[in-house]
Amino acid sequence: MNFEPKYLINIVLAFLALVFYIIGSYRFYKNKKRFKFFIGLALLTDVITATLASFKITPTTQIPGTVAVPWDSFLFKIHVVLSTIGITGFLFLFIYLLVCKPSNYKFWIRKWQFLVLLPVWTTGEMIALINALFKLFLGVRLFEFI
Repeated sequence: MNFEPKYLINIVLAFLALVFYIIGSYRFYKNKKRFKFFIGLALLTDVITATLASFKITPTTQIPGTVAVPWDSFLFKIHVVLSTIGITGFLFLFIYLLVCKPSNYKFWIRKWQFLVLLPVWTTGEMIALINALFKLFLGVRLFEFI
């Protein structure tokens, strides 16, 4: 498979979203400033990445014979479920952060988003990132095997 740098666009955007989620979550958990900025930036980056990739606006690596969505793959289903739970959870969290006063933030929400929501989203995203890297560099999809 010929490597072309343009295929890294979606991978870089997804990685940036991951970094922003981690920074924002950690800052919110530790009650540091600018956590809303990073969580909002993560959500924006995540939505942009998903939209660009879904509509094939950004290039994706094509592997001959694998154009169908791999719904029969257990790993793909796990990715979709965990990523959906993660982005939905962060979206609701962000709305909560915008609506409530900082003095009203409950500690259990800080703990829950850092110890549950972030790992759920990260696991779902890592499955997609690892699959994309395998596709790009090795020419195979993990979703074909698991």
